[in-house]
Amino acid sequence: MDQPPRGQPDLLALVARHATSEGRTDSPYPGLWFWRADRPFSGRKSQALTLSLLVVVQGRKTANFGAQALTYDPLHYLLLTGEGEFESAVIEADPERPYLSLSVAMPPDVVARTLIALADSEVGGGDEPAPAYVSRLDAPIVGALCRLLEAVGDPAERTVLAPLIVEEIVFRLLRSEAAAVLRRAVRRGDEARIQESMAFIRAHASDRLTVEELARRAAMSPSHFAHRFRAVARVSPMRYVKHVRLHEARALLLRGARAGEAADQVGYASASHFTRDFKSYFGVPPAEYARRLHAAPGQPA
Repeated sequence: MDQPPRGQPDLLALVARHATSEGRTDSPYPGLWFWRADRPFSGRKSQALTLSLLVVVQGRKTANFGAQALTYDPLHYLLLTGEGEFESAVIEADPERPYLSLSVAMPPDVVARTLIALADSEVGGGDEPAPAYVSRLDAPIVGALCRLLEAVGDPAERTVLAPLIVEEIVFRLLRSEAAAVLRRAVRRGDEARIQESMAFIRAHASDRLTVEELARRAAMSPSHFAHRFRAVARVSPMRYVKHVRLHEARALLLRGARAGEAADQVGYASASHFTRDFKSYFGVPPAEYARRLHAAPGQPA
């Protein structure tokens, strides 16, 4: 019988501490959330918004990507390789031993920087990566996840250490043999232009940005720019614009701004459009998200 990786009991205890009620529970750290189910369920539609790590610590789950169905458990993780839709089902859970998992959405900036660094020894080109894959969970990733969950409870560690731990997790995931297709998708020569475009988006996220304008600045055709941007950042250019805006809005909400004020400041013309996007990204409407995190132990960062 396969043995769980070192540190698995500690990770289970940390997730159980956060996932105390059924459904999704957000953490004070953006992109990190937990899930609990006391009984099996099927047919839940989900959306991947960026490269994301999903780890089951108790129970078992399947994710269906059309022709591709993947099962994962406490011995294996699921890596979503970029934005896309899928259908999931919890296939092992009961009130005595509930299904417990965590998810970490990786910042596109960190993904791009890591893929570019790791692409040095790879040959460019290759097939389009599958929307997701399952791989063996090892002790280094479990250890990093334990440190991340311990850090998010302390405001100073959440601000200083948690981003460094996420960078380590991205590095370990993208350095694995299973991620070779992702690395091969990064071609030498266009990294600087994509990183400059990402920096421009971060500095001008509240402006009205288009793929055509961003491609012109990068001296590429719109179609080539969009393809290369996605290969490096694992999200489309306009999805990245939305990512930056919503994370800026999240910070404003946690500092006391109203939803309408936050929407206006980050570049949304419609408050209802902002609320819809925010709920899709963070799981709940803006005001509810801020209320939950302000009520949680520790001040959100």
